[in-house]
Amino acid sequence: MFKTLRSRLLLSYSLIVVITLFVVAFALIALGTQPRLRFQPALQQLDVISRTSRNDLLRLQARGASQEEFLQELYDTAESENVRVLIATANDAEIIFDTDPSKSLVGVRLNAEELPRGYLPTADPNTIAARFEDPTGFRWLIYTRAISSTGFGRQLVVFAMPEPGPFALLRELGFGRAFFRAGLAGLLISVLLAWLIARSVAKPLQRMAGAAEAIAQGEYEQQLTLDGPEEVVRVAESFNSMSAQVAATRQAQRDFVANVSHDLKTPVTSIQGWSQALLDGTAVSPEDQSQAANIIYGEAERMGRMVAQLLDLAKIESGQLQLNLAPLSLADVATAVQQNLLPRAQAHQIHLTLETAPTPPIWGDYDRLMQIVSNLVENGLNHTPTGGRVHLAVRPYGGKAVELTVQDTGKGMPPEQLDRIFERFYQVDKSRTREGVRSGSGLGLSIVQELVLLHNGRILAKSKEGEGSMFIVRLPVRQQGEPSTVISGR
Repeated sequence: MFKTLRSRLLLSYSLIVVITLFVVAFALIALGTQPRLRFQPALQQLDVISRTSRNDLLRLQARGASQEEFLQELYDTAESENVRVLIATANDAEIIFDTDPSKSLVGVRLNAEELPRGYLPTADPNTIAARFEDPTGFRWLIYTRAISSTGFGRQLVVFAMPEPGPFALLRELGFGRAFFRAGLAGLLISVLLAWLIARSVAKPLQRMAGAAEAIAQGEYEQQLTLDGPEEVVRVAESFNSMSAQVAATRQAQRDFVANVSHDLKTPVTSIQGWSQALLDGTAVSPEDQSQAANIIYGEAERMGRMVAQLLDLAKIESGQLQLNLAPLSLADVATAVQQNLLPRAQAHQIHLTLETAPTPPIWGDYDRLMQIVSNLVENGLNHTPTGGRVHLAVRPYGGKAVELTVQDTGKGMPPEQLDRIFERFYQVDKSRTREGVRSGSGLGLSIVQELVLLHNGRILAKSKEGEGSMFIVRLPVRQQGEPSTVISGR
């Protein structure tokens, strides 16, 4: 019970209303316990009764009524006004008459606690109001007004009613029933509002739960509508983003398996074929055997490079790749790469040139920076035709970064390819690769990007069909680079 969001919201709203009602009731009770407010309605009623009775007694006295008529008038007043009428002596306040014979107080002295004059509804100095406790412990509120002109100069006519309790004011003002009705109405309205709010909040969450269950069952293309409260919309936006990332990751995993299977199948098939040729004696001549051995060696080397690249990516993703950072010159790294790959470039009649400018040292891992620059230069050599040019340049970028550019004069790439070249296993159109060059695994640029990010740097690619491509790497001078030093364009 109360496990759903809707039921908990309903319960919480109901509790809030109930608690609020209790607080209001407590405040009203506390207000009703104040003597001035609690006694005021009763004192006003007694004042009206005393004025009316005094006038009636004066009329009886004017026409010479008997004592029995006076007493009967007091009995009638007590019955009609629902009060108790007492007559007490003026000198010692002893009760000599009581309209309630069953609980007669005759002979009892009115040792009453007089109330402050501010409580009285009249300014008449001859009026007295007090609190009186009878011998049984019952408390009364008594009220008297002097009427000496009636012949009762030595006696007091006292009007009494039970002392109002803490709830008397609420009953007098009709708060009890009104409070109950208002509380019930407030409770019903709050339940309705809670249901509406719970529905507006729970409905999107229920859709979200359904979408999450669908993702768990393999339906990854789940998107939620952005409606409801702001917080729910934000959660829906985050969910949509997560869903898109899950779908992309799942697709990347599928592509990864498919591409690895495809790229491994070709060299494995080639190795198996030429190995079989050696085993069954098909390749008998020294030339055929040498060719088979060279192909087997080349394909095995290719597989080894692919496995090494996959291991590099796995280490980077798992955070296990540790960089041996030290201050070094990026120009020295570019020079070493240019010298290492110059024979290959010359073999294909490609001009591999280098231009350096004085630059501050950067914090980097020498081996990984060699891997970055080598991959970029090899990529340029693979896509540059005979007689073309691959140019390296190292220069300062602002005052806090160093920039490396690798530019080739190949066929370039269209925008749709340029946006995907850093994706794993993505390979540009093979027709754009220089003839005679074996296609790569599609992992080189992905590894370059990850290594550059590990150095707190950024890599950009620019290309135009028919004019070639350029890769720009910006690395910070400090060990912890500032984003503004490497992100802004030129």
